[in-house]
Amino acid sequence: MNKILYYNSYLVPYVISADKTILSKFLSDDFSDTLFNQYQKFGLNKHNAIYDRSGYLPHYLNIDKSAHPMPKRDDTFNLSFFETVERRCKELIDIGKPIKVLWSGGIDSTFILFMLHYFANDKSQIKIYGTYNSILESGDMFDRKLKHMFDYEISVASGSEFKYKDDSIYVSGMGGNQLFGPTDNMFSNSPNALFHHTFGNPKTIYEPFDKNIDSELLEFFDPMIRNSPKKLETVADLRWYCIFNLDWYTTLYEHKILLEPERMNKIFAFFDTIEFQNWAIHTKEPFTKIKGDPNTHRWQMREILSSMFGEVHYSVNKPKVISNFGVLNQMWMFLLSNGENITG
Repeated sequence: MNKILYYNSYLVPYVISADKTILSKFLSDDFSDTLFNQYQKFGLNKHNAIYDRSGYLPHYLNIDKSAHPMPKRDDTFNLSFFETVERRCKELIDIGKPIKVLWSGGIDSTFILFMLHYFANDKSQIKIYGTYNSILESGDMFDRKLKHMFDYEISVASGSEFKYKDDSIYVSGMGGNQLFGPTDNMFSNSPNALFHHTFGNPKTIYEPFDKNIDSELLEFFDPMIRNSPKKLETVADLRWYCIFNLDWYTTLYEHKILLEPERMNKIFAFFDTIEFQNWAIHTKEPFTKIKGDPNTHRWQMREILSSMFGEVHYSVNKPKVISNFGVLNQMWMFLLSNGENITG
């Protein structure tokens, strides 16, 4: 049986809560009402598809565990962030296809747009593929610079089944959140928030996590935490590890649902490489340069945008927000390892 790569974290838990026999063939060998209720209790079923890539936290669904394991710690790794970016840009450029960057308007996709353009020998190889939401987020950047540098296609955000039909490859900024973690001000008291946005608050973010996070949740996460490839001490560390470890499948497949396999394989998350993951695990640089200042989060990208491309004002003032490129079909349920989609 084909296993699950991605699932609708809204609809699937709802169906299981109503009648788990409906989805019995998609449940894992580890499934129990107790395990499922823990995911419910700790808010792991509210937003993104969650899977512990370290392999220590059981899941109630039959996830393809072998698809994207966390890389083993490699203490010989010594690439800088810029060197890692350069390697990824050249890898994608060397595919030899037109590259349409899925520009959401956010800092990640804007950064890779500039970097791919910088390393491309033929600048016309790099194009913008955006929506009107992209313009709403970064209209000044688009009007001032991007529309003069790139060929572009701007459309209304829609279901992904109508996209990606030409000979291009499509590159998104997905994975940036997973590498760098949430910003220092990305907290929420809402019961529907992403679970790692409810850990602590701005006053406790750099305090020890074991003194500031719910003890029941820490007990549940304990095997995963003890096997982290990077030392975890603060609330910020744990917030990073949760999104880096548990949200990786989301970054790869959020844009790929409802596509035939041959079109699904044309979409690349820019930061989805072993080298980027190794950089995040091994770097001694903080992800936020000035503690408590969210506009210094992802400072490695910001400094490159400022020093190489003259985007001084943008690099200092662009906040990190949740950017969206498309619209999810609400009745979609599963993406399987053979590329098949299951809808409700």
